[in-house]
Amino acid sequence: MSVGGGGNESESSATSSSKSSDTVPPFTEIQIIEVNRNNFSKIWPYLLVCIKSADFTAMDLELSGLGGPGLRSKDVQERYKSIREAAHTRSILSVGITTMKLIRKSEKRRSLRYETRIFNILTLSEKPFTIEPSALQFLAKHSFDFNRLIQSGVQFQGKNCPLRTLFHEFLGSSATLCLHNGFVDLAFLYKQMYDVDLPETLDEFVNNLSDLFPDDFLPIADSKYLAEYQTRYKSSYLEYVFRRTQGDNEIERQARRYHIEIDFSINENLSKSLKEATEIVDVRLPEGFPDHAIPIDLHIHVCKNFAYHGFCHARNTPKGCKMLHEVDAAIDLQRIKENKKAFKRKRRYNNVIAESVAEKTGTDEEAWNQAKFQKNLLTRDYREQKRNVLTGLHRAGVDAFMTAFAVVYQQRRTLMTDDSVDLKYLNRVPLSAKDQPLHIRRRMIPPKTTTDSEAVDGHSEAMKEINKQREYVKKNAVESIVKAVEVKSIEETVVVEVKEDEDSE
Repeated sequence: MSVGGGGNESESSATSSSKSSDTVPPFTEIQIIEVNRNNFSKIWPYLLVCIKSADFTAMDLELSGLGGPGLRSKDVQERYKSIREAAHTRSILSVGITTMKLIRKSEKRRSLRYETRIFNILTLSEKPFTIEPSALQFLAKHSFDFNRLIQSGVQFQGKNCPLRTLFHEFLGSSATLCLHNGFVDLAFLYKQMYDVDLPETLDEFVNNLSDLFPDDFLPIADSKYLAEYQTRYKSSYLEYVFRRTQGDNEIERQARRYHIEIDFSINENLSKSLKEATEIVDVRLPEGFPDHAIPIDLHIHVCKNFAYHGFCHARNTPKGCKMLHEVDAAIDLQRIKENKKAFKRKRRYNNVIAESVAEKTGTDEEAWNQAKFQKNLLTRDYREQKRNVLTGLHRAGVDAFMTAFAVVYQQRRTLMTDDSVDLKYLNRVPLSAKDQPLHIRRRMIPPKTTTDSEAVDGHSEAMKEINKQREYVKKNAVESIVKAVEVKSIEETVVVEVKEDEDSE
């Protein structure tokens, strides 16, 4: 089966959407459907349909903690033990789900259009769990509503847990699962949504993950891994990767190169519950992008730690940090560096060809600098301007969208030509401070004895049902293809017969 693909026509619509031929403007806001205990039963059918029909499904979790210092251990086995302990004692507080379904592909316009839905599900464990002070501080800083969680969180645990049913339905789908730095997310999903205890060793865990997420059915694409190993961005924290891909996508769109279109249009017949649950989040790019003004002194005011890593420890000290902590500013500086390198490469190349061409390149660089930098605009003024950026916003639903968009954008060329994500980037999850990712593929390990943990049996039993679902999906996919071929054959026969009748007359 194709991985995260869609139709294979050069100018095609994957659905009968009335908007399939319209031009979709760049998205400046995203629509999030807030799911809680009060509306879960009403939104459940729609959420299920979106998951089952998606080409890409992204998930992001807000957690009550990540465990002890073992999470940063140089030994990956020790790191796994720490994550395992955290997944068994901490809890998921909210789940973000974004579904993206290809509805139009145009080689002529060099665009891929995806119908996109974002869900933010508040979750409250019925079992006791540990919550860390650092997690409370982080969530509070990012405006997490704890009162709302306690009053309206969807309770999960137990055999009839609807969230677990939802996750098992997802495991039967044939989408591509999008994660960002997904090692920890996979462990928590495995324990608390898949509802099986984590194996004692990393090798066993990887083998079980390879059953859940095979390359040819429900593979994993990690946006951080793509940013580091494919696109080679200088920074790879989620907000940076999203804002960078969002801006790059707009530059590609204006240049009429391969780009992504996002369609949030909602059917007018949508239920009242869905409309009431929908919230709008502003994600517009800086005004005038990509020709927006940049302060002439920006390079001396941006915090380097924040620019490269997405955080600044000095901000939490008594003295604080007076530097600028803004993702768009960090990206502006990086683009400037990249453009300067590009001009240098052009000059080296042009000097070999002709002096007049070199002069033209120099003039272009001067004009570019004059257009980008405003000598009268300083960073102190820039701080006071109303900036339409996503800085500071951290909700699972928003993060899930950022993850999905970053994956699809970075893989847009392969999706356009092959209707799938490049296999060499699938099922690879980055490991911090390691040169090689965690490759999710079966490993050779000694067979388990009958006296070993029943967690393996739990996985085996769960996989029986999941494989039944997958066989059903594959069977339906094959039948749909056969039916489409038969219909096409009948249509061609009718055309030939009509033509023969016309010729005979």
